[in-house]
Amino acid sequence: MKTKTGKTGKIDTAYLDTAILEQAAKLILKGQVVVCPTDTGYAFAANALDVRAITRVFQLKGRSFSNPIHVAVGNIKDADKYAYVNDAARYLAKRFLPGALTIVLKKRAVIPSMLVAGMDTVGIRVPDNKVILKLVELTGKPVTATSANISGKPGTYSVEEVTAQLGEDISKIGFILDQGPVKVREVSTIVDLSASPPKLIRQGKISWMDIQQSLKQYE
Repeated sequence: MKTKTGKTGKIDTAYLDTAILEQAAKLILKGQVVVCPTDTGYAFAANALDVRAITRVFQLKGRSFSNPIHVAVGNIKDADKYAYVNDAARYLAKRFLPGALTIVLKKRAVIPSMLVAGMDTVGIRVPDNKVILKLVELTGKPVTATSANISGKPGTYSVEEVTAQLGEDISKIGFILDQGPVKVREVSTIVDLSASPPKLIRQGKISWMDIQQSLKQYE
């Protein structure tokens, strides 16, 4: 499919085209925004440590700067570079990650205040999708994992849906990684582990009951 960016790469998760992914990763490191698949839909992937790139994501979404953006990392060990990972988070990670779970933790100073709406916490994801995880690996950075849609509109599960929502703003996207339609149309479950006791922020694909049972086993 040709878009107004002129930069769309077809991706087959059975055989990842490293050349295409390296091209996308270089653009992310230059501060551009890439559209890529995750396990819960298409996302805006940008360098989550780059304030300019973060600003572009907020602007593309028409999102309020008071609404924080979560980040994708390669694994829970890497998450410790950006957040204070506690034992409960490590326990949940063993059971549910990679997967549709966002864990909210106290952030480290390296995370820009703008990304998290001035709060002292950050949402951490390890998506169950090879494409975004490879982008994280190639960039060596956490990347934004917010859905590639306009705020207030439905999530996007195909490149066609992203293009339809963005309209002329599709030209502001550095690269589009097209994996085809994402079959799962459920959001990630968000759990705040910086709170005591842990608190459910949003119910998604993974049930709060399953998470609570896991936390009881941990305790």
